[in-house]
Amino acid sequence: MRMKMSFRDRSWSTAVVILGVIVVTILAVLQYRWSNQVSEATSVRLADSLQMSLINWHLDFFRDFSEIGLALGGGSEENGSEEPDQYARRLGQWKSQAKYPDLVSNLYILKLVESKEGAALRLNPASRTFESGPWPPAFRELRGHLQHAAAEGSGVKAEDLPAGPLPALVSAMPQSFAEGLFSLGNPLAGWRFEPSIPALFHAITAPSVRSSAQGSGGLQAGDQAGDWIAIELNRTVIETQILPELAQAYFRGTDGLDFEVAVVSGDPPADVIYSSDPGFGEVEIGDADGVMNIFGHVQDTVLGSPIHVFHTPSENTGPAAFGGISWFPLLREGEVDQDWKLVVRHRRGGPLGAFVVEMRRRDLAISFGALFLLVLSMAMVIIAGNRAQRLAKLQVDFVTAISHELRTPLTVISSAADNIADGVVEGKQQLTQYGSVIRNQARQLSGLVEQILLFAAAGQGRQRYDVRTLQVAEIIEAALASTREIIQAAQFTVERDIAANLPAVRGDLSALSQCLQNLITNAVKYGGDQPWLDIRASVAEGGGPSGQEVRISVSDRGIGISAADMPHIFEPFYRSPSVAAAQVHGTGLGLPLAMSIARAMKGRISVTSQPGRGSTFTLHLPAVAENVLAEGAEKTAAEITR
Repeated sequence: MRMKMSFRDRSWSTAVVILGVIVVTILAVLQYRWSNQVSEATSVRLADSLQMSLINWHLDFFRDFSEIGLALGGGSEENGSEEPDQYARRLGQWKSQAKYPDLVSNLYILKLVESKEGAALRLNPASRTFESGPWPPAFRELRGHLQHAAAEGSGVKAEDLPAGPLPALVSAMPQSFAEGLFSLGNPLAGWRFEPSIPALFHAITAPSVRSSAQGSGGLQAGDQAGDWIAIELNRTVIETQILPELAQAYFRGTDGLDFEVAVVSGDPPADVIYSSDPGFGEVEIGDADGVMNIFGHVQDTVLGSPIHVFHTPSENTGPAAFGGISWFPLLREGEVDQDWKLVVRHRRGGPLGAFVVEMRRRDLAISFGALFLLVLSMAMVIIAGNRAQRLAKLQVDFVTAISHELRTPLTVISSAADNIADGVVEGKQQLTQYGSVIRNQARQLSGLVEQILLFAAAGQGRQRYDVRTLQVAEIIEAALASTREIIQAAQFTVERDIAANLPAVRGDLSALSQCLQNLITNAVKYGGDQPWLDIRASVAEGGGPSGQEVRISVSDRGIGISAADMPHIFEPFYRSPSVAAAQVHGTGLGLPLAMSIARAMKGRISVTSQPGRGSTFTLHLPAVAENVLAEGAEKTAAEITR
């Protein structure tokens, strides 16, 4: 029955372990997948948010420049000519309502004449009239590009301009600008941008322009087509007003900018047009979270998109699906190094890609840490369960053993008492014999009860000891005196080898005597067919204040202890299966009680054994230093004197 229960318990434990491993493995796989899904969803959400911020940034930036073109127009084939003072009036009206009125530095009408060097008309802001003069130095190298563009026409038709942001752009314009803008078609068609100045250009396609009110200062009738409106922009306003405000509007968090923001032109070392942080944008930024070509060369970007973010945004539902990117074509196509780029990088926690990866790693670490704690808890529960089962079995065995140990003396005492009461015992001699038997059995019973009570008191920490300086010889003599009858009944031969001049020890005489009694009783009980017992006492190097320890050894030539039983012999209630099968009396409390007493005296018990050749149990006690003995003697002498 015991084997069946043991097999059943092991099977149950094995099944629980296998089930736990399967559950934990499934949880780990699911957690890994969920973490990947959460990380992917977080990356997409952050990419969508960043892409939307870039698009909105671009629309606002585009609006600031486009308002100028929308206000000035540019002429058309159907409209004929425009008086120069109309451009001056429109520019003044724009400045009166514009957010950045200083964005326009100069307004020119550039004339292209093949027979002679062309002249330029510059608007005088004070008089609001155009004054004739040479081409501005910044525009001279563009003459060939303007002539080429004039020969081919504007090159940009109204339908070529993406119409996505135009409704929002016009709705954001002042009402006076918005009214009637589309009566001439798309008013932004035909505008070109030159980033090196920077400046906006638009061809005047009318066959002639009427003379202005200023006579020689205006355009003369009969001038050839191919003239251009040139709006020179104030780069300082762009760098110090527009770009900083846009960065604050779209990349700001609760405690300032969440992103480092830069607008650069050209390849590294780049021309930094604007930077939110010193040095940001001067060198190539390999871990940028977002890069956008502000205008031009869209065809050179990957998949035709001018926006690149750290992660692929939502397909068909992301920000790019609901908003377009529009800009004026470049005046000089091909000069990619002049493109303006918006570069952003997350400031707090590093780049967003690395931030998401770090979050994923942290979440996985926390999750797997929780799973590890779960596994550890399961292991502890299984171990505790096994120990509880084992302890329960030991307790059952203890009850069985103690019942047997109690039954024997009680049976003898009861039988002797019955014989005396029934008059079976006759004479003084028989009565003396029966009395001796009852006394011995009662002592055995009392010793058993006392041992149980001592073990219970030691386990609960209620045992009190009278610690004093003791000589080793008196401890051994007290133990032998208490076990003399047991030794004589078993007809054991006792050999003693106690070294001379042993140092004293500190302890409770009764407790240490009980400790040795248990070791001696154990040697007698398991002595086998060789009734021999050896007690030795010596001093050796060890712990304690004196650096020495006293060793008291109890040896026998009995059955010995197997290697499998050796780790368990000091456990309460433990009895070797071979001993239990041989029906050797015992409770399994002798050695645990002896170890408890030894530890209470700051000592320990060691054991060496060979199956079939006997065992040696050694009590190690720290020796008392000589100065401690001297102080104790002086204290005792002083007490006697008093």
